[in-house]
Amino acid sequence: MATTVFTLSSQLAEDLLAAWTSGDAARVQGELRRSMSVPAGTDDVGEEERRHLLKAVAERMRKSGDVFRKQDPVLEVCARLLEHLVE
Repeated sequence: MATTVFTLSSQLAEDLLAAWTSGDAARVQGELRRSMSVPAGTDDVGEEERRHLLKAVAERMRKSGDVFRKQDPVLEVCARLLEHLVE
C-alpha cells in the first residue's frame, strides 16, 4: 500500500483551490499571498520545484485581476496546475 506524503506545496495548492472554488475573493487573496510567500528552500529538490511552480501560478493568478472570470484559458491552466500539485 502506497503512503501519501503531504507536502507544503500540495497543502497550499489545495487551500488555494478550495478558496477559489468557494467564490470568496478575500479568502482567495489571502491564499494567493500565502502561496507566493512560501519559502523555496528545502532538502527535497522535487518539493523545491513544486514550490516554485506554486509561486508562479499564484503570481499569475494575482496578476490576472478577476480570478472568477469565466472561460479564461490562463486561469484554466492555473487550475490544472494546482490540481496537479495537490495530487
